[in-house]
Amino acid sequence: MFPKKAANDLNKNDFLHNLDEAREARRREKQIQQSVVIIQKVVRGYLVRKKYRDYRKNELNQIFLGFTEQNPQSYPPSQPVSTMFTHLQHFLPYYNRMKVKNNSTDLQQMLLGVLNYLSTSLLTDDMNYNHIATLFNKEMNGQWMKFNQDLLVIALKILETTELITTVDIKLFMTSLNFIYLMTDCQSWRALQKNMNELLLKTILAIERSYLIHLGQHNLLKILKIAMIRCMQRRLESSIFSNIATLSFKLLLNNDLNRTHVVLLSQTILTIPTFITMCHETSHKTFQMVCQKDLFNHLICIYSVKESLVNTHDSIDIIELCYILGNLVALASIDPSQIETMKQPFVQSLFNILDLCRQRQSTGEQNNTQSKSTSVWHLIIGHVRGKTSGMTVSNQEVVQRVIVQYKYLWSKSFVNMLFESIPTASSTSQSSVIKKETNIIRAKFEKLFHTKTTVEKLITDDLTQSICRITTFYQKLIQTLTELRLQILCALSLQDSLISSLWQFLNNIGPTCGLKELTKIYEINKDEHQPIFDLLQLFCNLCSYLATILDEEEMYKEQKYMELESWSQLCLFLNQFVYRMIRVEFVRTTATSPKLKLENSQLYKTLHQLLILLHERNSRKSFVPDSHWLIRDVKSSSSFMADLEHTESCAFYLLEQIPHILTFKDRVKILQMFIERDKEKESNEYSTSRYHMKNYYEIHRTNLFGDAFRSLQNASSTTWKNTIRISFINPQGLAEAGIDQNGIFKEFIQEVIRQAFDPSFNLFRVTENRTLYPSPISDRTENYLYLFNFIGKILGKAVYEQIVLDIELTQFFLRHLISRKNLNYSCFDDLMFLDRDLYNNLNFIKHYDGDVSSLALTYSIDEDVLGELVTYDIIPCGRHINVTNDDKIVYIHRMSIYRTYTRIKNQIKAFTEGFKTLMKPEWINMFSVPELQQLISGESSDIDLEDLKSNIVYQGGYHRTHPVIKWLWQILEQDFSREERALFLRFVTSSSRAPLLGFRSLNPPFTIRCLESSEHEEEGDTLGRIFRNMISINRTSSERLPSSSTCFNLLKLPSYKTRRILLDKLRYAIQANAGFELS
Repeated sequence: MFPKKAANDLNKNDFLHNLDEAREARRREKQIQQSVVIIQKVVRGYLVRKKYRDYRKNELNQIFLGFTEQNPQSYPPSQPVSTMFTHLQHFLPYYNRMKVKNNSTDLQQMLLGVLNYLSTSLLTDDMNYNHIATLFNKEMNGQWMKFNQDLLVIALKILETTELITTVDIKLFMTSLNFIYLMTDCQSWRALQKNMNELLLKTILAIERSYLIHLGQHNLLKILKIAMIRCMQRRLESSIFSNIATLSFKLLLNNDLNRTHVVLLSQTILTIPTFITMCHETSHKTFQMVCQKDLFNHLICIYSVKESLVNTHDSIDIIELCYILGNLVALASIDPSQIETMKQPFVQSLFNILDLCRQRQSTGEQNNTQSKSTSVWHLIIGHVRGKTSGMTVSNQEVVQRVIVQYKYLWSKSFVNMLFESIPTASSTSQSSVIKKETNIIRAKFEKLFHTKTTVEKLITDDLTQSICRITTFYQKLIQTLTELRLQILCALSLQDSLISSLWQFLNNIGPTCGLKELTKIYEINKDEHQPIFDLLQLFCNLCSYLATILDEEEMYKEQKYMELESWSQLCLFLNQFVYRMIRVEFVRTTATSPKLKLENSQLYKTLHQLLILLHERNSRKSFVPDSHWLIRDVKSSSSFMADLEHTESCAFYLLEQIPHILTFKDRVKILQMFIERDKEKESNEYSTSRYHMKNYYEIHRTNLFGDAFRSLQNASSTTWKNTIRISFINPQGLAEAGIDQNGIFKEFIQEVIRQAFDPSFNLFRVTENRTLYPSPISDRTENYLYLFNFIGKILGKAVYEQIVLDIELTQFFLRHLISRKNLNYSCFDDLMFLDRDLYNNLNFIKHYDGDVSSLALTYSIDEDVLGELVTYDIIPCGRHINVTNDDKIVYIHRMSIYRTYTRIKNQIKAFTEGFKTLMKPEWINMFSVPELQQLISGESSDIDLEDLKSNIVYQGGYHRTHPVIKWLWQILEQDFSREERALFLRFVTSSSRAPLLGFRSLNPPFTIRCLESSEHEEEGDTLGRIFRNMISINRTSSERLPSSSTCFNLLKLPSYKTRRILLDKLRYAIQANAGFELS
């Protein structure tokens, strides 16, 4: 029974299972059938839509591709405007759908055709074919307005995104811009002009306004900025600018010009370089309408308030700020009358923009230091660090047009307008007129300050404040537009009356250019942030540039712009004021070190630079006596020399910054003191080093320079600073007699220098005035930089050991040995001897009265390099920059720098590094260029025989009244020429020039010993020899020649029988130049 029941249960379960499977199978079958239906539906729908799209595509292509090119033959279309509008309505959905999927060239061509059709349609007179006809269809005008707005947005998007790479891109871009321009210029629709009435005009103006508002909501101005800059980058701006300018200003003209609109304009359109200038030239009518809206005053209201400018232009980068500045200046220059009533706000606006540029630059430098990002070079502001918008224009032509905008700021008319309130003096070339004008000016100031000028009145007076604000602006301009600095200084310094007026202004503050009053202000305020100091800085900057560009004829004979007496007074003021600034800072107790504060002080750097420049100029050709530079307080200070032991002392800093306040001899003594201390320090280190006992070298006379280079090039600075022993090997391979007690080493130094500086060696060239400088073609010599480094060390060793050399280097070459930073010294006068043809050509340009641009000069130079003509730029992109009358002085300055430095800068750098291996920069900086030449070559004048007589040591029986000694002095004075006296000195001391501090400083002293025929048998000054020589017994054979021991500065002079024999033997000996081996 139970098994049967179990079997029935099993059959039941199978049955149910089969039913479930059958049910599932039917469900799946039904699902498949439903899926097939859906798939078929989708496919049929897709095919239908595809067919429809293809139909529409073909239809649209057939209709609009004919308008791809603006061909008059393709118009009018074969269909009326109502039908065409229907097709246009079909186009928008098709375009938007296909745009998302694939922005193909075919789609761009179709859009190009649509835009061309509409642009052509709007300009036709036939209302049946004019797109505007749909506006008058009450049923369709709403759709017409919506279609136009949508298509305007598409055209605007094209302007934003098109890269202008292909021809299709450019065509589509231009057509889109033209379409937007036409749609927003309803008064140009020809079909309406015939039947224009007040109501119709009001209607189309409302339409135009609605379109502009709609475009404004889609960032019209920002996109126009992007489009314009992109065109500038592709040099396409000339063909589109008029439309962009009109569109930009129409948005403002159709609204009340409020702060929001002006800010938006400033943030977008005014960041386009030279926008205002181009608008004035190409869209004059529109520009006049904008000017009537008082755009200038609205901009000044924003820019003149620092907080307002910063808040509204937070996202504007430094380059865009520069372009805003240019456009603001252009707006002012077009109508200068608007400045007259807003002079101070305008100047303040310019200052605020420049100051914001400086802040952005500083922020960029800090970020650059932290992130180590790269910088971008810009032709106006130099290196730009940090982030920029990426939409800036850097092509040369555009930037040059921006510079033309800036030039108004330093034009004669603008400068005169700003400084009209300052008392002026006439040309400084006529002293009688000067005196008269000076009296007038002084009277004005006496009235202004009630005869007694006080510090308080000087700071708070309205006239002073007004003038100082202007000078503060120009200071900021010079500091910000770094690449235009020379142009600005050139233009301002050459203004007829500006420098003289500022000079008179300063002189009327008080005696010696207001020295006492200005010092008092500096002491009271404990900083330089006073307007009067901005005026002083600008004046000193202009004088620095003037002192740089004036040649000797202009400065000393013609006395252009300033008389020599004025330069002299200025030197006195600067010398005293800089000295007092240093003393004041070292007396004050502040958290900042005095040196650091002075190094960061723009006032100090400006005044110090001019002071050193004028001192350099005076050392080249004197216009004030040497005593003019001395400070009595320093000379009389007993603690000054003691303070020099401390490198952080005021005395040490004074010596480092203004060493000329001490006499040359005092500084030479200080140098010798520094060197002796250094020798002592190095000697202690050397005695314990592994180089000890290795400073002995054998030098073959037949390969003197080569042996010297191989032996000493890799020697350490410690080795160089300690005693070096030399043994010469003669041509026969034998060691020459003599023990090197510095005399042989001096001869070695002089021979190495003589060979190294020999022009035939191809390392140096000689100028017309017989001075030497590195040869520009020396780079063709193998290891030329190592050779220059070695020669620099040899010269440094000579100065270190007080060995004078018979060489004279060019001033522009020596100047680089002195570590004077930021000293703009003109090498123009040096070209007279370096390259006379170039000097004459540049001098012609300097005094050329015609248009220099007609000479077709650029900031470049062509040079013959191994038979090939190579063009070198003397400034970045110089071959593309034309020289004009405005910047011809800058061109001359740059060309001089190129010829005297740029071509040989690698050689100069290697030489300087070698020289400073022994001579520390702070030692060299104590001397001017001519003084450094004196350190190298000693006194260039003839030997002072009286000084030599007073410091002679006689041995072996010789004395002052001995006949041979009398003959010797007579021969030196009467028979020897200057050159022979130099040879005589070299014969005894191995140097043809006198010691720097006179023969008293010669060590060992100059000695003359009587030489007998039997001297080789009798050593020393025996009593018998002295007695015989004193009474002139046992005179030496006439065959014996004078000899010398340069190690001891010793002349061994036989006691000849006659003056004639002495003359012949001595002349033969000094010309043979073989020293002690002659005997």
